[in-house]
Amino acid sequence: MEKKDYFKLIFGAEYYTIDDLRYNQKLGFLFSKDEIAQFLKEKESLLEQNNKDIEKLPLKTFNSKYCFYVNGNYLLSNYVEYLSAFVEDFQVNQKTLFARNVNDIIMSRVFSEVEGTLNVENVPTTHKKVKDIYQNKNLTDKNDIIIKNMLDAMRFISKEKPAFNKDNLLKLYNILSSNCLNDEDKLKEGAYYRDDYVSIGDFDGAPASMIEECMDTLFAFVNNPESIKRHKSLLPHICHYYILYIHPYFDYNGRTARMVSFWLNYIFEINNAPLFMSEAINDNKQEYYRALTNTRNTRNDLTYFLGYILETAIKYNLLYKNLEGIKEYLSKTGDTLTSNEWVYLKKIIIHNSIGYFTYKDFFEYIHGTMTKQGGLKVLNSFVEYNLLIKGINRKKENIYKVNPDILTYKFQK
Repeated sequence: MEKKDYFKLIFGAEYYTIDDLRYNQKLGFLFSKDEIAQFLKEKESLLEQNNKDIEKLPLKTFNSKYCFYVNGNYLLSNYVEYLSAFVEDFQVNQKTLFARNVNDIIMSRVFSEVEGTLNVENVPTTHKKVKDIYQNKNLTDKNDIIIKNMLDAMRFISKEKPAFNKDNLLKLYNILSSNCLNDEDKLKEGAYYRDDYVSIGDFDGAPASMIEECMDTLFAFVNNPESIKRHKSLLPHICHYYILYIHPYFDYNGRTARMVSFWLNYIFEINNAPLFMSEAINDNKQEYYRALTNTRNTRNDLTYFLGYILETAIKYNLLYKNLEGIKEYLSKTGDTLTSNEWVYLKKIIIHNSIGYFTYKDFFEYIHGTMTKQGGLKVLNSFVEYNLLIKGINRKKENIYKVNPDILTYKFQK
């Protein structure tokens, strides 16, 4: 393949993964190992030439030369699409989508961080439940403790507006992990970071001896005034990835990384930030891990991770705008949904806004199980509200689909 062809792949409208280039005959690719190696080498060469369309980040790495992302057509088109939708929505409503749905988004963020909380029929998403948890000093259920820690962390950020530095990051980590760590996962007395090796699936975290040096480059990067000017709303997500890459703790790196992105959005007052990422990640963890894996497999090319963030932000922006339309529709019929029903409806729409699904599919959408009777009761209630359409498949099973008339904004397939 000629250099110009690699150039088109790097800066084109699509940003292909290594798997796509190696195996995807539908896309017309069947690269050899040598061609993949050359593809990666071409990007590295452009970095060393300081190509103006590739952002070389001043972050210390331990298994590659650089952390970087490509400002090509793929990333820029997604960024423009998200930003345009944000601006258009704000001009119409004179209030951001987040501000209009703040309680729902914050609640969804908190509960999405609790593994298993949504796996029961009585999803505890009511304000009263959260208030009871927050005011209880003698919690014993681990999920409740995680929720309280999340609330404490958000309060720490919003009330103190702490600077992003080594000491405050440790404070945040201690809040999030309070009463949740096994003894072997706790930091040593007086330590800021782990002192031993850690692996994450097929990847390793930074060697313990390098963590402090790496994290210091992160603090310097974030606190450089030019960084927020240059990277804008992508900066919090660059930091999100980098914390996962370094993995400075034995446990709770993911929750810490996601809370750091919230922290940086808050202190830099990034009004157009997509603040529903924790909820989105929980809804489809495979896409999240795939974006992280693609980034690691390409020598820390964050184009994959940042592209995932932007594509997800576009999708969830449409979701919440559709939910506003549904609320308006229900207000005309005099119907209201419970907090549990809103959780279920959101998951149905985000996972399958077009095709039919069964009650078993519904259980997958909510990441858990309930009785068949309980699932059908929920789905049939949505039929009564005219939010779902009901049918029967060849197996004589009840099947359901979202009523297209209630979706003002259509999702891409």
